[in-house]
Amino acid sequence: MRTKTYVGGFLASVVLGLLLLWLRSRFAANPLVMVLAPMNNSAWEMSKLVFWPYLGGALVIWRGTAAGASRGGHCMLLLLMPLVTVLAGWLCHLGGSYLWAAVLAAGIALYAAVLRKKVWGGELLWYTLAILLGIAYILFSVLPPIGGPFTDPADVAAMATIPY
Repeated sequence: MRTKTYVGGFLASVVLGLLLLWLRSRFAANPLVMVLAPMNNSAWEMSKLVFWPYLGGALVIWRGTAAGASRGGHCMLLLLMPLVTVLAGWLCHLGGSYLWAAVLAAGIALYAAVLRKKVWGGELLWYTLAILLGIAYILFSVLPPIGGPFTDPADVAAMATIPY
């Protein structure tokens, strides 16, 4: 049954996300952990909990769906879900929340309802864009930009308490 496949993909993604959070708390200085797990509660860093774990969840979903389901839809979600996480986290100041799990659930539901069919632009376009986003995660982990969605809300709150 397809519902079990999507629930399995969601659970795999959430477990992988929680594993990344545990790795961050345990091995924060490890370079691989710094790339895969969020190093602070900024919107950009928290979106890593959507991007990397969904790779595992997408594999579970892809293996459990019928032949002909769109792999490009998974790659489109690899772009849409982190974007939604970054925008919602940054605009609503939701750093460190479990927004990522809600975005994963909504994204997988979107795939089940719409994106499992052929997506606009073909699979190659979405594969390429997903790979570019993965490269951006690696680069911005090594050389993080300053400001906007890259700023940890805890740093902003600490600066607000400094008197003039």
